[in-house]
Amino acid sequence: MWRVLAVLVVGTALGNELPENFVRCRQKDPKLNECLKAAVPDALRKMRKGIPELAVPSIEPLHVAAINIQSGVGPVVLAQNYRKIQLHGLAETILTTYKADLKHYRLVTNSLTPKMEFIADYVMKGRILVLPIQGKGVANVTMVNLVVKHDLIGEPVERDGQTYMHIKDYKVRFLPKRVYLHFTNLFNGDKRLGDQMNLFLNENSELVFNELKESYEKSLSSVFQNVTNTIFDKVPMNKIFLED
Repeated sequence: MWRVLAVLVVGTALGNELPENFVRCRQKDPKLNECLKAAVPDALRKMRKGIPELAVPSIEPLHVAAINIQSGVGPVVLAQNYRKIQLHGLAETILTTYKADLKHYRLVTNSLTPKMEFIADYVMKGRILVLPIQGKGVANVTMVNLVVKHDLIGEPVERDGQTYMHIKDYKVRFLPKRVYLHFTNLFNGDKRLGDQMNLFLNENSELVFNELKESYEKSLSSVFQNVTNTIFDKVPMNKIFLED
């Protein structure tokens, strides 16, 4: 997943350059963090529909091929397979903090997304508390006022006389204020059981999401890392964070 470099990076590449209409931030600017805090949401808005000439996909929605979620400890034991994922709402993300430690190749930031919808085809089987659950249909996981804590740890890579900032580790934490869950076609389409389970899931959404959150974080962070590196491995560091 993430083609979500967009969430944390200042921009995308035009060859080895950033688009002219993107906000530029300078490494030596004493207000670098403030500049980046404003630049990233600005870039997200400009990339809402993608930049076709640069092969940058739309981030509204952001398409993800597949993720698998496993949870086998505690009151929620579920195997979940998601395909054809769409993430809606990323273009409305703002940054509440940004700390760039470029000497040590590290970026730490907190973001706030007012409403993020995760919509996907799903296959699921397991149990929640003592209740069995299984189904195959369309899932909608909506997170309201979603705070995400991002921690990107990089390393320098020298190539062709240029230094690139390769991200070797990407950690995220999800802290939504409220989560709404809906799964179609639960229990082979039994509407009564499906409606009851969806009601139960939403009445216990904090418990359910907290039990699954670590699996979601691990799955998505590895996607974010891979996509971020598709840009950071391509654009020299001094053209993302200007030196003069």
